[in-house]
Amino acid sequence: MKAVTLNAYGTPEVLEVTEQPMPVPAPHEVIVKVQAVGVNYADLLVRQGIYPFIPQFPAVLPGEVSGTIAQTGTEVQHLQPGQRVTGYAPAGYAAYTAIPAAGLTLLPDRIAPAAGLLTHSLTAQHLLEQTSGYRSVVITAAAGGVGSQAVQLAKIKGVPQIIALTGSEAKQAYVRSLGATHAINYRDTDWLRQLTDIAGPQGVDLILDATGGDTPAQLLSVLAANGTLIVYGNSSGHPTSINPQELIMKSARIVGSTVYNIPPAQRQEWSDYLVNLIATGQLQAQINSYPFTDAARAHSDMANRRNTGRTVLSFPE
Repeated sequence: MKAVTLNAYGTPEVLEVTEQPMPVPAPHEVIVKVQAVGVNYADLLVRQGIYPFIPQFPAVLPGEVSGTIAQTGTEVQHLQPGQRVTGYAPAGYAAYTAIPAAGLTLLPDRIAPAAGLLTHSLTAQHLLEQTSGYRSVVITAAAGGVGSQAVQLAKIKGVPQIIALTGSEAKQAYVRSLGATHAINYRDTDWLRQLTDIAGPQGVDLILDATGGDTPAQLLSVLAANGTLIVYGNSSGHPTSINPQELIMKSARIVGSTVYNIPPAQRQEWSDYLVNLIATGQLQAQINSYPFTDAARAHSDMANRRNTGRTVLSFPE
């Protein structure tokens, strides 16, 4: 079978298409015939070695997949070949991959393979459930995979003020179409003043930051009393620097968050909820699709913020 592999950490060019043996399921695993692989920003960090998830080289890159069950392990009773599923695979960038059965979510036939990739929407749901009672939210990288899902889910939840930070006029228009009440281009030199004017003297209740670096410290200036700032990414590539003393007078809090720590039962409940939203057209994603042979270009485009929405690798039927 074909797979995207790497022999060392490095730039996108370390990714290459190779021939690999077919996986064999352990008793509690299934083999999935992959139709789509979701390229997440974490994949870029794995490829660079910042997230040391690869035990040895050469290796198939791990990733989120959707596809059809081709084979089940001897102990798997609740799933069967032919069912459509999505989940995270330790060797996901491949035509066939083994996944623990307990980590799979069933997909209805009316959801396309790329639309059935749930990591972005699960991340957004997790972020928005970290606190309650908020009436305003700031979302950085709002036109990206997670950000665009967070804008839509915040609208579904009835949040009155949704402030999106993006990097171009086209992306501003895109996030407004998703439900953002305000859109700011962070490349503007006065972006923070614009945000301050929108937030008003009361500030904003919730901030979701995917960029890291100096941005969280700047965003603290608009955080409301008793507000929450959630740091869940570091696309800037620079350490996040925050002075905790600035939280004291606001009784505010900073939270770190990752989708990979959602308890299994909660993950399944949210997955079912999100699948229903996708199936009914309430939650959508703009898809940037690449053939799996162009994995290096997909990684490069994501790193350089060329895409809006979700980046997906497709495998032939």
